[in-house]
Amino acid sequence: MKKLLCVLFVCGLLAVSAQAASSLGGWDEGALNATHQYWEFTPGYVTAIPGDGYSARPEVVSNPQPLSVVASISPGATYDGVTKFVGTRYLSVNLELPNYPYLNEYKEIWVDLGDNSVDPLDISVSATPTNIPFVYTILPGQGASEFGIRIEPNPEVEKVGFLIWGSRSVPAVLDYIHVDTICIPEPATIAILSLGGLLLRRKK
Repeated sequence: MKKLLCVLFVCGLLAVSAQAASSLGGWDEGALNATHQYWEFTPGYVTAIPGDGYSARPEVVSNPQPLSVVASISPGATYDGVTKFVGTRYLSVNLELPNYPYLNEYKEIWVDLGDNSVDPLDISVSATPTNIPFVYTILPGQGASEFGIRIEPNPEVEKVGFLIWGSRSVPAVLDYIHVDTICIPEPATIAILSLGGLLLRRKK
């Protein structure tokens, strides 16, 4: 009985910590199996690719594969050399986000954009490896430029693309990207739940 109470107590602590949200998606930044990426497009982090737009590395990154996290801005955008991109009518952006090497039920990705879009974003998702079928769902965001994506099952690498629209009189502008992700369930939770199941079975 004492072991069962201990297991329930630990699970309760996990539930409480899950409610203490400090990320876009509602979990603590730095939680197990969570990643955090932030782009401000400062000089030194943005590279012009001749004939192919720009590549930008995040200034802040907490990811098991930090060098593989990248944002690609397609041709047609203009970098001001300080902190932002401008497009005449729209900006096309692709994020490449590597993953934790665990087989999880699903992954959540939350994106917040510093932009001036006047129309809904056109969002697309692809994943690696390409031979494994997956589905994705767009989750309701908290604001005009915040959105969530759930991918099932969790892929090795996901690529999130979106268009930022301007208007006839106002160009599209992007001055930051903030991305939080989490793999669910994460291994520690699986281990604790499995332990609880074993203890219950032993008790019976």
